[in-house]
Amino acid sequence: MKRIALVLAVAMVMAVFGSGIAAADPINSKNAEVFPITCSNGQTYTVVVAGGIPAHIVGSTRNIIPVEFTFTAIDPETGEELFSETESIGQGNRVGLQDDLITCTAAPETFVDPETGEEITFVVSVEAFLTPRGR
Repeated sequence: MKRIALVLAVAMVMAVFGSGIAAADPINSKNAEVFPITCSNGQTYTVVVAGGIPAHIVGSTRNIIPVEFTFTAIDPETGEELFSETESIGQGNRVGLQDDLITCTAAPETFVDPETGEEITFVVSVEAFLTPRGR
C-alpha cells in the first residue's frame, strides 16, 4: 500500500510541478495548472505551472523555485499519517540560501487506491525560495 501511495503522490506532484523549463506565458499554456499555495512567509500565492519547474506566481514576475518536496499520505477517516517522504532537488543547500527558504503547502487532495479501493489524502509541501531574491 505504501508503495502505491508513494507512486500516486509522485505522479500528482509531477502533474502539478512537472519537469523542465517554465513557459514564458504559462497561464495560457494548454497544460497549465493553476492553484493556491500557502507559505510560511504569511503569504498565499496563486501559482501556475505548465509542465515545468519553477512555479510562476500569477499576476507577478516572481517565481517559486523548489529545493525539496515532502509528500505526506493521510488516512482521511482517522487522520492518521500513513507515511511521509521527502525528496530534495536543485541547489537548496548552497551557502546563503537557507535564510531565503520558505515552506509552501498546497491544499490536500484525496485519491482512491486503484488496487484496494481505499481513499488516501495527500498533502504536498515544498521548501523553496522566491525569485528575484531579496524582495
